[in-house]
Amino acid sequence: MKSKAAIGNHPIHPALVPLPIGCFFLALVSDVLDALTRNAFWYDVSVFAIGLGVVTALAAAVFGFIDFISVEMSPAGWRIAKIHLALNLTAVALYIGTFWIRRDHRALDNDAWMPAFVLQLAGFLILGISGWLGGKLSFEHKVGVVETADPEATELGLKREGAGPGRRAAS
Repeated sequence: MKSKAAIGNHPIHPALVPLPIGCFFLALVSDVLDALTRNAFWYDVSVFAIGLGVVTALAAAVFGFIDFISVEMSPAGWRIAKIHLALNLTAVALYIGTFWIRRDHRALDNDAWMPAFVLQLAGFLILGISGWLGGKLSFEHKVGVVETADPEATELGLKREGAGPGRRAAS
């Protein structure tokens, strides 16, 4: 079930998703540092990281959606893909919400900071669940995977006898 949005055999969506994940993680760390130090620098880092995370998440979503509508999936894979899509859209909406609250220092050192932080934390938790499901799509349901690109690896995968965790297949 090869990806339709790929460069060669490598799907673009999983190549892009580390960008928003990294931005959102940086925002979370910056918020914790802001809460501990009350230094506006960390507030600004968090707002910038959230903004960049939203932009890169939307870029990754374009390629993910191309695969969503064009890659043939098993019924189980299709169900997981729909949940993955819904969770990602929810997470991005939460991040847009927290960005909106924070813009122009509107949540700096006041009562708006906690709701902004809670939205971000909820978005990050949802992103983690969605990422887990994205891994299931690739590793268990083979979405975006070219099964026979490496004949030797394909043959090893087909050999079940003698292969176990940490052991090589018998030759």
